[in-house]
Amino acid sequence: MQKLDINVVQLNQFVPYRMVHLAANISSALSKVYKQEFDISIPQWRVLAQLAEHQKLYAKDIGEVTTMDKSKVSRAVKVLENKHYLIRKTDKKDNRAAYLSLTTQGKMLYQKIVPKALQWERQLIGVLDASEHRDLMKILDKLDKQVLQAGAG
Repeated sequence: MQKLDINVVQLNQFVPYRMVHLAANISSALSKVYKQEFDISIPQWRVLAQLAEHQKLYAKDIGEVTTMDKSKVSRAVKVLENKHYLIRKTDKKDNRAAYLSLTTQGKMLYQKIVPKALQWERQLIGVLDASEHRDLMKILDKLDKQVLQAGAG
């Protein structure tokens, strides 16, 4: 019997796998910062952070920016709304659509979490020297651009 010549992917050397695996590990580890003390899930944190950065967004926009599916965003928004961390305001131009924005309570929560998240990030990247960190950011930018170009073509 003739042996087939098959390409083999070794996942520990396959960049897409390594990136997804690392991202999942980072997200999970970081979530302990806001989950244990503030009872906020990963999707809820992402919604909170996007609204803190942009002041008001449609849920659809949050999904696109965070690459979360519609149902995950919807569940996170519902929980944050029930906890009085965000509010919906009907768009005057389109009554079917609603902007989301943080309440004062939501902004205060975000301000409590941010220093802890930034400290966690400093510990994570603390294993890199300044040039490695700079190179990592350049590499991430290059890969991000390449993925966007490949997707457009």
